[in-house]
Amino acid sequence: MRKTRTTTLATVLALGLTLAACGGADDAADSPTADSSPSAVPAPAPTDEDATDDDRATDEDTDDGGSFDPTASGLAAVDVAETEAGGTAYQLDDEDGDGGWEVDVALEDRSVEVTVGPDSQVLGTEDDDLDDEDRAALDAATVPLAEAVQTAVAEVGGQLDGVELDDEDGTWVWEVSLDDTDGGDDVEVTVSTTTGEVVSADA
Repeated sequence: MRKTRTTTLATVLALGLTLAACGGADDAADSPTADSSPSAVPAPAPTDEDATDDDRATDEDTDDGGSFDPTASGLAAVDVAETEAGGTAYQLDDEDGDGGWEVDVALEDRSVEVTVGPDSQVLGTEDDDLDDEDRAALDAATVPLAEAVQTAVAEVGGQLDGVELDDEDGTWVWEVSLDDTDGGDDVEVTVSTTTGEVVSADA
C-alpha cells in the first residue's frame, strides 16, 4: 500500500507541473514583447538657429528680387514733387547718390524745391523766386521734363543722374545727364523743349 500511495502522489505532482508549464507558455505567447511594439521617434523641435537661417534666406530673396533703378526713381520723384507743389517740374538733381532727389517745381512766379526720399516720400519743401527766363521757357515748352528723360534714355541708354532747363544758342532744351550709358560713358543729352527731338548727345 505504501508503494501505491507514493506512485499516485508522484503522478499528481507531475501532472501539476505540466499544467503550470502550459499556462506559462500561453501567457508568454499572449503578452506583447518590446520588439513587436512600434516605437515612435519624435521630430526634433526647431531651434533659434533654424529660425535665423529662415529669416536670412527670406531677406536674401527680398534683396535679389530687384535692384535700384535711378531712372524710375527720378521719374517717380518728379511726379511726387509736382503733386506736392501743384506746379511743373523744371529741374531734377540726384541727392548725393543716396537714392533721394531734389526737384524744382515752377508755380506761377515761385519756385518750390521739393526734397523726395528714396521711398518717394516728401522730406521737405523750400520756396524761392522763379527766374523770368525759366518762366518764359516753361510757358513756351510743349515737352515736359519726364518725357525728355525717356527720350534721352531711349537714345543712349544709361541711368538718370539729373535734368535742368538750359538755353543752348537761343534754343531752350532739357539737358539730361545720364550715367553708365550703352557706350560706357556718362553723357549729357539735350532734348528740345518744343519738338521733343534730341539736339545733341555729348560724353
